[in-house]
Parts: sequence; C-alpha cells; structure tokens
Amino acid sequence: MEVIRGSSGGGPEPGNFLLVLYFAFGSFVARFLLDRFLYKPCAIRLLGIKSILKMNDETSWSKIVKCSESMWKLTYYATVQIWVLSIIKQEPWSLDTKEYFKGWPNQQLKPTLMLFYMCQCGFYVYSIGALIAWETRRKDFSIMMSHHIVTSVLIAFSYITRFFRIGTIILALHDTSDVFLEAAKLFKYSEKEMAASLCFGLFAISWLMLRLVYFPFWIIKSSSYECIQALSWMDNFPTTLYYTFNTMLLTLLVFHTYWWKLIFAMIMRQMSNKGQVGEDIRSGEKDLQSQILFLIDAMPDDTFPFS
Repeated sequence: MEVIRGSSGGGPEPGNFLLVLYFAFGSFVARFLLDRFLYKPCAIRLLGIKSILKMNDETSWSKIVKCSESMWKLTYYATVQIWVLSIIKQEPWSLDTKEYFKGWPNQQLKPTLMLFYMCQCGFYVYSIGALIAWETRRKDFSIMMSHHIVTSVLIAFSYITRFFRIGTIILALHDTSDVFLEAAKLFKYSEKEMAASLCFGLFAISWLMLRLVYFPFWIIKSSSYECIQALSWMDNFPTTLYYTFNTMLLTLLVFHTYWWKLIFAMIMRQMSNKGQVGEDIRSGEKDLQSQILFLIDAMPDDTFPFS
C-alpha cells in the first residue's frame, strides 16, 4: 500500500519502516541480554531456588523461563506506557475522539510519535519470531500468532494511512492491562497471593473498561461514525481505507471477547479459591487443579493497534 501523503510536512515516509527492523532486532538483543544477566538470576531468587539440581529440574526450569518472560514483558509494557502517556498528555486529540480525524490527511506527525510507532511495530514483529522460537508454547498458540500478525499489520496500516492519532490511543489502551497482567504473574510466581489477586483484579477491570467498553463504544464509534462526519467535505471519501481499518478493529474486538471469556473463568475460579489467583487455564493440562500458572500471555498483547 502506498503511503498517503498530506499537504503538510512531517508525515509518514516509507523509509521510516527501516526503523521497524532496527527495533525488532533491538528487542531481540535486549531480551537476550536482560534474560541472561538480569531476568533469569532474578527469577531464580524470586522463586527461592537455591539448589543447582532443583534449578535443572524440568518443572523448576519451566517456572524460571515463564517468570523471565513476564519480567521482560512487564519491563517493555511499562516503559512504552509511560512513553506514550508523556507524548499524548498535551495533545488535544488525546481526550476528544472527534479530533482523531480532524484535518486528515494533513495532520503533522511529530518525531517522538513516529519513533513510538516504529518501536511498537518492531516489538510485535519481534514477538512473532519469539512466539515461534523462544517463548513457552501454550494452548492458544494459534490465537496469539494471529493476534501478533493482526497487531503488526494494524500498526503499519494506521501509520501508512496517517490514522496515527487513533492508533496511538488504541496502543495506549491495550498496554495498560498488559502491565497489570505481567505484574500479577510475577506476584503469583513469588507466592505473594494478595498482591497477585490485587493486580489480577486491576487487570480484569482495565480489560473490561478499556477493551470491551471504551474501545468499541468510543474508539470504533469514532472510526466508523465520527470519521464520516469529519471527512464529509472530501470529494472522494476513502471508502476502502474506511472499511479495511474498521474490519481490523472489529477483528481485534473479537480477540478481546475471546480472552475475556478466559478472564471471566479465572475470576470465577479465584472466587471459588477464596481470592487466590488460579492456574493458567490456557496451558493445556487436563486436570484444572494441576495446570501451571496463569492466564494469558501478553494480550496484547494481547498482548493492537493493537496489545
């Protein structure tokens, strides 16, 4: 797809996507170094593993790997969340959905926002490779792979089409719940049940309010209805862009709904366990009581556009 150009300067350039490769490679290098020299040693201490023999035990090593994964994801999501909030805090469009498409396609793209976009796209490109070759294979592998691919495409698409205002807000919404999720996992691994339950509760609330309430009723409403109003002056309304973008957002909403079913099941199990966060309902074991650790990995990452 050709980059849409406006009459103002400071817009997307095809060469910007070279930064995606740099950020993807940088994510790999950072993960490798942090995993080896910081996360795994911290995970061993956090899990209270003192014996080398126990460390080499398959179950213990699996916990170390999962704990390290959560440390990496918590570091990334917390960092980019602070970053994006610092970028949008003074932007008039951050709290007004009607401003998302006002002046399109002549909206100026600031360098800090461009770097944020390329970083996020690079991270999800890296995540596709990590899911295949690095991270623990879980029951919902195909769902997570689809999620990462859709996320990468949606980020790139919104950037190319200059929909970066609404795209930035979507990224900010999704990373919020991921921070709480990874924090809950770390507290669970270290057997701090009260803190794990608190973070899981914040995760569930943020997921429900941001991804299943604000996202469809504010974000998708803006992209499907307010977009038409804002661009009604154009002789040739971008119909193809309109339907493509909204189809991807609705696909993202389907992922949110699927994962909410798992989250709700976790809430019910947590209540039955008197407030303790339960085990991972995705991990593929037949006996629910023996399933290892927990909920959903990075919805972003679910970890979209686009966690």
